[in-house]
Amino acid sequence: MRKMTVYRSLLEMENLPDTMRAHVTLGVFDGIHLGHQELLRRTVESAKKTKAVPAVFTFTNHPLSVLAPAYAPALLTTDESRVALFDKMGIRMAVIVHFDHALGDLSPDEFARNILVKKFEARHVVCGYNFRFGKDASGNVELLKRLGEKMGFSVDSVEPVRIGGDVVSSTRIREFLNQGMVEQAAEFLGRPYSLEAVVRKGMGRGTKLGYPTANLEFSPGLLIPAMGVYAVWIMLKGTPWKGMMNIGYNPTFPPERFSPEAHLLDFKGSLPGKKIEAQFVKKIRDEIRFKNEKELIEQLRRDEKMVRKIIQ
Repeated sequence: MRKMTVYRSLLEMENLPDTMRAHVTLGVFDGIHLGHQELLRRTVESAKKTKAVPAVFTFTNHPLSVLAPAYAPALLTTDESRVALFDKMGIRMAVIVHFDHALGDLSPDEFARNILVKKFEARHVVCGYNFRFGKDASGNVELLKRLGEKMGFSVDSVEPVRIGGDVVSSTRIREFLNQGMVEQAAEFLGRPYSLEAVVRKGMGRGTKLGYPTANLEFSPGLLIPAMGVYAVWIMLKGTPWKGMMNIGYNPTFPPERFSPEAHLLDFKGSLPGKKIEAQFVKKIRDEIRFKNEKELIEQLRRDEKMVRKIIQ
């Protein structure tokens, strides 16, 4: 299979061959949840039929970070994770650009002509049922179809994916994560919610308690689930380790500060400086302030038993 090409700006696309034909799907694609995956599948399938290039056009930042910064949400995936998922699903060209006012000020007609036609040589466009585009989100699916008739591309609008009556959306997934409902978030994502982190050297308190912990510095800008203790898989250089993670302020030991940390079950070795990926399986309890170390150790033993039971 041909390797996917990634463009980080529209200027990089100037050297594309004039004979290229693309089938393009559009959107923020934050999370690459089951709804997004349906868009990607439809794009890949339609491109195969005409030997076109299955492509995606998306942004490194959420458009609201420019249009209404106070309402910009925390993101669910890094660019690197999205690229890997695009590639896995068969997308062969990903254009991931920074959303700015210049893009946001394009009229629907200008967006279709300057981006879809001139940049992508689009023959077919796949979008969600509620897709909006152009200045002030003035363009909708019906307008895109009319523009496509004039400019030479067809449009496929995809109905929402539903689970238990709920529309699968990034907004709903954020709501789940903000409540610690990582199992429900995983159902909507089609995989466990994960966060990448770098392990930083801590104070060594966990080692003294018999539960050495990795002090985590998460990738910036990503949504961190609600405070509490979680059963997790910790991916370290491609190897999965069962783990328990505390997200919170470590209230038993002053000074209280936000200090997410994870204990890898049965792991022996040094972690500071290493990169890990935490995959959230289940929240097992809220964060607790303990009276003393003995109470904390007893609870950690109960947590460990629960984690081993949950993660088989």
